[in-house]
Amino acid sequence: MKVDEKSSTAQILIIEDDEEMRSLLKELLEDEGFETQCASNGADALREIVKKPFDLIVTDIEMPGLTGLDILPEMKRLRPEASIIVMTSFASEEVYRRSLEKGAGGYLEKPIHIEKLKALIHEMLSAKQGMRGARASPESR
Repeated sequence: MKVDEKSSTAQILIIEDDEEMRSLLKELLEDEGFETQCASNGADALREIVKKPFDLIVTDIEMPGLTGLDILPEMKRLRPEASIIVMTSFASEEVYRRSLEKGAGGYLEKPIHIEKLKALIHEMLSAKQGMRGARASPESR
């Protein structure tokens, strides 16, 4: 999937404190052809986001220290172009609403259904690619 001129592969940051889940997501997304970077907590994630642009960020909400909800506004400030998917085991209408208000574009409840995650990732990256194409097309000027 072509996402930008510099790279033919989407760059995805996985933020997950559970090592097993983080490894599973990394393997799954790399099998899909994406390049991945991982962070085990919010502070490490913000350091990665400062260093490198990501096309998509997948973050858990509940983590020790800075939670996914805590870092959402800062992720959007640092990388407004990045799409963000949040995952949670503690789903509620309030968590869903707050996630969207703080900048998430996608929301998944754990346990994660792999096909739903893959579909959401492809949908969000395709929409992002379509928006870039629309801005660059002469007809849209």
